[in-house]
Order: sequence, then C-alpha cells, then structure tokens
Amino acid sequence: MLESGTLGREVAERMAAERPHITKLALNPTLPSDLVARLAVDDDPRVRLAVSARPGPTEEERAAIGCTLDPDERLDTLRWVWDARDDPEVLRRCATSAHTWLRRSAAVCRGLPADMVELLARDEDFAVRLLLAEYHPAAPPELLLDLYLHGSHRAVAMLAAKPQFPGAGLAARLANADDPNARALVVRDPDATPAQIDRLSRDPVDRVRGGGGTGSAVAPGARARAAGRPGGGPADVGGRGCAPGAARTGDALPARRGRRVRVRCRTVRPANCRCLKES
Repeated sequence: MLESGTLGREVAERMAAERPHITKLALNPTLPSDLVARLAVDDDPRVRLAVSARPGPTEEERAAIGCTLDPDERLDTLRWVWDARDDPEVLRRCATSAHTWLRRSAAVCRGLPADMVELLARDEDFAVRLLLAEYHPAAPPELLLDLYLHGSHRAVAMLAAKPQFPGAGLAARLANADDPNARALVVRDPDATPAQIDRLSRDPVDRVRGGGGTGSAVAPGARARAAGRPGGGPADVGGRGCAPGAARTGDALPARRGRRVRVRCRTVRPANCRCLKES
C-alpha cells in the first residue's frame, strides 16, 4: 500500500531514508511536500519519473522534473488514475497530458469520454493505442484493424476476437494483400464474393486456407459460400496461433502480465500489469 496508503511523517521519513520500494513511495499522494521535492531531484531517474506522475503537479511542473520515459519502459497503471476510472474530468486531464504514463493509465479506463477515446486512438505511443484497443469497449474498429495488421506484440492477434473488429469491406481492401494475416481476414467480410472465397481456399499459406488460428470469426455468408468445397473452405482465421481474448472488466485492476510491446508500428497497463517489448 506504499503507493496509496496514508503515511505519517515518521513513517514517510523512514521509508524515504531506507528506500525500500522507493518509486512506490514517490507516488504516494500523502507524502509530505518537502520529501516530494527531495525525491524530484533524486539521482535515480525512476524515482524522478514517479514524482512526475503524481496527481498534483501541473503539466509545466511535470515537464520541469528531469526525467525521460523510454517507449519500452515497463510501467504499472497509476493507482490514482485507476481510482478515478469513472471520473471523466480526471480521465480527460490524463488523456490530454503530455506525460505518456498518464495517457497509458487513462487508456485502460472504461469511463474514458468518447472524444478522449478518439484522441488516444491516434496517440503517438504504441502502448497507449494497444491498451485502449484491449480494454475499452468503444475502441475504434480501424484502430483494432491497424494494430492487428501492423503491431508486433502478440496481444494484437486477440483483437480480432473483439465484437467491434471490422468485417464489412475487408474483402475489397485485403484480398490481394501481400501479408497472409491480412488475406485471412477476407473471410470475415459478409460480402466476400464466391470467387474471393475460392481463391482463399487455394491460398499457398495454410492458415489463410483455413487451418490457422482461432482469433477471428468467419462471416456467416462467407462460411455458407465455403461450405461443401472439397477439403473445406476457410474456417476460423486469425492465423497467429492465439486464442481469442477479451479485455478484463470489473473494478479490479487487470492482473499483471509479463508481456512486452515492441514499438515497431505507428503507436502499463493497469496497475499490476506490465508491458513493453515483445518477449
């Protein structure tokens, strides 16, 4: 409870001097202001980063603290942001912050206002976009498709199992794609033509022909058109060897996962959840 529990002066002084879990201590909102000021110039950049992510500082004060955030940095979701997960004003302030840690923490909160969902869907930080896609039920379909096709983190394969993952129009867009993962999505399109389905059934890549993954749903129309063909038509696609998954819901912080995101494409996770750099 170092990050959120109430600390008396004596305990705070002792913990700051002994430095057990110092970064958690630096995030505690009840830490006396003089100790906060001391930790803001600490030699350890992780401590300075934690001070910069406290709920109190202005954007200017955060920027003035000498710390940088590596895009591959493993981070827990900020407890104070999670505690305000149903407060649109707090979430709006975090989503519009220049501080990446605040934006990542806001991205996992289902109470994020709709206009902030649209904003974070275009965020320059890949982890922000991935967390939004994983955890927010209103994440834009195009975001999920973009991450699925261009993200290198293994979690992107599970995005195809989400109800808002697009289907209509994929045949026209992806039937001739070089990427087999893109071609495999054609079968999700209810308007895919018999010729497109037949072409899929003869694709040189096994998972495109229909034996690959389980992360995508086949459109009923496409399934019907594939039925009865020798050897079967394209079945469930996804092709990345990941079972379908859904974002966790409820009031509990999502459990820690030892996953990492490789920041390769155009784009913390809730406290107790780590990401960054594919392992």
